[in-house]
Amino acid sequence: MKYLLALASAGTVIACTGIATAVQPSLSFATLEDRQPRDPLLPSNQSADIVEHTPQTDIAPAVHAISAAIPAGTPRAAAEAVVARAGGHCRRRDASSERCIYFDVETRDEYVDAIHWNVRLNLTGDQVQGFSVDRSWVRS
Repeated sequence: MKYLLALASAGTVIACTGIATAVQPSLSFATLEDRQPRDPLLPSNQSADIVEHTPQTDIAPAVHAISAAIPAGTPRAAAEAVVARAGGHCRRRDASSERCIYFDVETRDEYVDAIHWNVRLNLTGDQVQGFSVDRSWVRS
C-alpha cells in the first residue's frame, strides 16, 4: 500500500509539473530583456534624454525567438495573444500593420533606463506575413 501511495504521489507531481510547463508562455519580453547585453554607460552629457537604438546584431536572438513564436501565416488574433502572454500589447495601425510594444525600466548606477521593445507586425488580410523589431532606451 505504501508503494502505491508513493507512486500515486509521484504521478501527481509529474502531472502538475507538466501542467505548469504547458501554461507558461514560450515568449517573454522580460526574459528577452534579461538576455540583452548591458546598455553602454555613456557620459552623462551624451546619454541623458536621448533615444538610443540597440544594434540589430544585439537583438538578433530576440528576433529569432519572436519569429519562432509568431511565424508567417499566424492569424492576427493569435499573434496578439502571444504578445499579450509575453507581457506586451498590440494596437492596430492600419489594415496592413500592427504595432506591439513592451516597456520596462532598469536602473544602472545612478541612472534609470526606460526600455521600449517595438514589434511591427506586417499583415496581409488577417495574417502576419513578417515583422520588424526595434529596441530603444532612454537614460535619465
